[in-house]
Amino acid sequence: MSITAETAAAHKNDPAVLCCRAEAGTKLEPANFEDPAIFPDLIDTGLLNVDGALKLGQVLNGSTLTKTVDSLTPITPDIIDKYDEVADEAEEEAEEEESTEVAAPAVAGSVSGVTMKAAGGVLKLYIGEGKDIAIEFPL
Repeated sequence: MSITAETAAAHKNDPAVLCCRAEAGTKLEPANFEDPAIFPDLIDTGLLNVDGALKLGQVLNGSTLTKTVDSLTPITPDIIDKYDEVADEAEEEAEEEESTEVAAPAVAGSVSGVTMKAAGGVLKLYIGEGKDIAIEFPL
């Protein structure tokens, strides 16, 4: 699902990932990008890897794709013509935000074939008896 200019501005320090297939020569705009709110689920399921991806704020400067790429492709320097360097101010803001965040405690337990883990905002429950039932709850 593509995002709006307001969402892009709010997520300027999040990875830039295309929402849809895009042809070489496409000028990147907010509508070309996937909503960063769904990245944790995509990463957990193995559908997305954002290692090496540029930030939205770095590529929403008139960057153009140099290659045709599929949906859910992270924007990396090798597929666009230009990008902005990360500003020191943006890094400082990100560090301040990280230092003020309260990490969810990691919880784990096991009772007669049932395992529970809570980390990163998701409770994962695995029941190994019977039909191997696995249930996940957002925290």
